[in-house]
Amino acid sequence: MNKIQPQLELFPSFIGNLPTKPYCTNDLATGLKIRPKNSAISFKYIQPNSPFYQHYFVLDLDYESAMSEILYSLDGIPMPNFVAETPNSGRLHAFFELKTPIYTTDASRQKPIMLANAIYLRLRELFNADVGYSGLISKNPMHEQWHTYSIRKKPYSLNELSSKLDISWLDVKKAPKQDEAVGLGRNCYIFHTARHWAYVEIRKYRGKTYSIWLQCVMDHCLKLNEGITKPMQYNEIKGIAKSISRYCWKKDAYCYQEFIDRQSRKGRLGGLKGGKSRSNSYVAQRILALEMLRNGQTQKKVATELNVSERTIRNWIKNEI
Repeated sequence: MNKIQPQLELFPSFIGNLPTKPYCTNDLATGLKIRPKNSAISFKYIQPNSPFYQHYFVLDLDYESAMSEILYSLDGIPMPNFVAETPNSGRLHAFFELKTPIYTTDASRQKPIMLANAIYLRLRELFNADVGYSGLISKNPMHEQWHTYSIRKKPYSLNELSSKLDISWLDVKKAPKQDEAVGLGRNCYIFHTARHWAYVEIRKYRGKTYSIWLQCVMDHCLKLNEGITKPMQYNEIKGIAKSISRYCWKKDAYCYQEFIDRQSRKGRLGGLKGGKSRSNSYVAQRILALEMLRNGQTQKKVATELNVSERTIRNWIKNEI
């Protein structure tokens, strides 16, 4: 108990991490409102995470004396950073703050999302949290309606949580079922379901362009999204589709050779325009640069690694398929 700090200490980070215009309400039965964060913090319930990134794992401990369970019974597992408790009943929302948010945009990588979902599922199991809780709306820890306690100041990294929870790669790769697809589980459900379909479907697109294949994967992911209780936003689906389509296109030997040949032809044509032929190594260098950019590296870093100018990198991006 001596680790519990006054609730005011958590307010600065919580306000800063909120979406710009979060959902909020004083009564869940009357529906949700959208308000600027400076107004939304006056409501009893609030949206803690943005649709595009996630700062918190939020667990709904819908049983009496949950706070006592956390402090005295759950030994040896990560503790939440803070909790918002309903007076008298002891039911609460537990917040695990992340040092680096998990991004779910079209530029996001799937592995961190898969790891985060495995961590969330393990925490939910250990804390006996409500499996039906979506995490969209939580008790607002700044509202006087709740008793709020800060237990840990330092945010968690995914590596720290996965280590303390003994998360294995098998846990990360485990695909959730459709009825378990809530929160980050939605990303994982669509990613795993669509990728297994794509491993076979890619054969039908040999000899066609990458853009046609990407649209096919996108359409399939959108159909899967329609079957989820709370569908994801378009940009999230786009990110999953791009990740799967690129991987399959590269791993399928026929399609990847088509890509290399096409890039080689572009290289030769570009060389003729400039009055000299570009070597195969130059074409390979361009392919490597594009792949490095897709993996999240900056144009400046790619240019330094490959010993070319940033202008060259920009030209390669313009000519990309």
